[in-house]
Amino acid sequence: MVARLGATIDEFRRERDALVATLRAAAVGGPVVASPPVVASPPVVASPPVVASPPAAPPRPPAWAPPLPPAVPAPPPTAPRVAPPAPAPVPRRRVSPQQVLVGLGALLVVAASLAFVAVAWTRLGVTFQAAVMAAVTAAAAGASAWTARRGLRATEEALAAAGAALLAVDLGAAHALRLWGADAVPGRLWAALSCTLVALVAVGLGRSTRSTVTWPVVALLAAQPVGLLLLPDGQDGRVAGVAVVAGTALADVLVVLLLRRSLHPLALGLAALWAVAVALRGLALAWSLDPVQSWTATVLLGVAGAVAVPLLRELRPADPRLVAAVAAGLSAVALSGSLSGVGVLGPVAAGGLGLVLLAAAAPVRSAPAVLAALLTSGAALVATGGGVVAEAGRTDLLALLALAATVPAALAAVLRPELRAVATGAALAAPGVAGGLASGTLLRPEAAGLLLAAVAAVAFGVAALRAPSPEEAAAASVGGATGLVAGLLTWPTGAHGLVAVDLAVAGAAAGVYALVTRQRLVAALAVAELVVAGWIAAAGAEIRTPEVYTLPAAAGLLLLAVPALRSGAPSWAAEGAALAVALVPSAVVVVADPTAVRLTGVVVAAAALTVAGTLTHRQAPFVVGAGTLLLVVAGRLGPYAPLVPRWVTLATVGLVLLVVGATYERRRQQAREAVAWVAQMR
Repeated sequence: MVARLGATIDEFRRERDALVATLRAAAVGGPVVASPPVVASPPVVASPPVVASPPAAPPRPPAWAPPLPPAVPAPPPTAPRVAPPAPAPVPRRRVSPQQVLVGLGALLVVAASLAFVAVAWTRLGVTFQAAVMAAVTAAAAGASAWTARRGLRATEEALAAAGAALLAVDLGAAHALRLWGADAVPGRLWAALSCTLVALVAVGLGRSTRSTVTWPVVALLAAQPVGLLLLPDGQDGRVAGVAVVAGTALADVLVVLLLRRSLHPLALGLAALWAVAVALRGLALAWSLDPVQSWTATVLLGVAGAVAVPLLRELRPADPRLVAAVAAGLSAVALSGSLSGVGVLGPVAAGGLGLVLLAAAAPVRSAPAVLAALLTSGAALVATGGGVVAEAGRTDLLALLALAATVPAALAAVLRPELRAVATGAALAAPGVAGGLASGTLLRPEAAGLLLAAVAAVAFGVAALRAPSPEEAAAASVGGATGLVAGLLTWPTGAHGLVAVDLAVAGAAAGVYALVTRQRLVAALAVAELVVAGWIAAAGAEIRTPEVYTLPAAAGLLLLAVPALRSGAPSWAAEGAALAVALVPSAVVVVADPTAVRLTGVVVAAAALTVAGTLTHRQAPFVVGAGTLLLVVAGRLGPYAPLVPRWVTLATVGLVLLVVGATYERRRQQAREAVAWVAQMR
């Protein structure tokens, strides 16, 4: 009995495994392989029952042994995890031969109807003509409905398309060939009525056969030009036409709620095309010379944008921020065009309104669509308004707009950390731009230069205070550029003293910033600016003393060499250039045009440098000082050489050669030691 139960259980297990394998193959999508038939096992003769002896009790532990720990139950067996089947690949849609055949057949039927209308229309009576065309059209539509009920989708769509085309041909031929007095109706009105009739017929047929996609498409396409066709002649490109096109775009968006999901892209695509037409023509009218058309177009674009933004936010065909930005930007450009017709103050008002909107956008954080709308509209108003003002040549008004731009930029720098670097640069550059634009109109060039120098000093101060934040570089860049522009604005006036003041103010501020942030490049530029300022001031005062130009440059080079001196750098990398610039030009002037004061000063300075170089073991002071002394001595004694008698010259040269020859070895060793001593200096 036990053996028979075991065989039965094994048979059930094999059947279960075969069933599981079949289900898995069906889920994956592969072929189902029939399981082999289960062969029944031969009957097993029952053996007499064997009485099992009871299990022996485990031996008891001795009394002295510690108690055993409680037995831990074994964990229940877990079923093996089976990986989910991979999804079946989606087959690519291809055009089948059947679709090609039915499409070609529908096309040939429409072509035959056109040929029938064009050729055979005059040979037949009016009643027969209308009956034939109506019968063919009705047959195509009816056949489409019949094939829809039979599930022949390709044939259904092809016949529906042929029926719609035949209906359009019927209506067009009726008017063109004056059927039943149809030519009495104006062409635009007849076209509008024909499109309306086609749309209504398509809607009716689409409701009767809901599986046909062609009828909703035909109804949607036929309804598109109805509004424009109903307008009087000449109104297509005016505000009335823009309003009708905007209404058509709105209707295309609303009809999405009624269409099946597969047709949503078509309706939204048509709405987008109409929206582009509304935007282009509306902007053209807003910037036209007709004030009525201009303001009406502006109001129309504003209303269209106000309606489109919440509607598209609910439907979500695109990012709401993009929709809000586009709608607000178009309305802003249209408003700027309408304001430009008021006069020169209109663009100024547009630019001011744009700055207000940009300032209002600074604290907005929780409404991305509102922020996008404010930024886009504000930028559009500022750009278009400022462009019109600049085209009119009113740099004074443009300077006021540039100065007012400081407010939104400063607000953005304070309230928007992600824009702080750019906004800081803009807030500092706006007064400088305003000063440059106001030069010669609202301000004299000298005053404008001083204003820009002050802006440069403020910019360097902000950079020093904000170091090492990201806005440091923006502020320092604005400071450097503004300082240079300050000098360029004042230079044409011939006021060299004011140019020097502008450069000195900017250079001093740059030097302080370089000292605080330890930037060597900025320090070099600041020193160069200060030196150039001194040169310009001296040239303006017509000072021709060379030391007035060389000593400031030497002082600047020595100031830049302070870090190198403190770090123990070689003398030529530290003070060498400064000493050469300070002493060599004066020595050359002493040789060419000697004066007692300059000669004394050059000799004393050269001797002091030689002694200092010897004591400090620095090569640059020693070489510059000794070389300057040799140059001065040679230059001073050179004019007297021709006055010496020839015998004295010959005797002197002979004695020198005798002394050198007699002590050649000793002098050679001394020369080597001297060269080595100088070379080992730092």
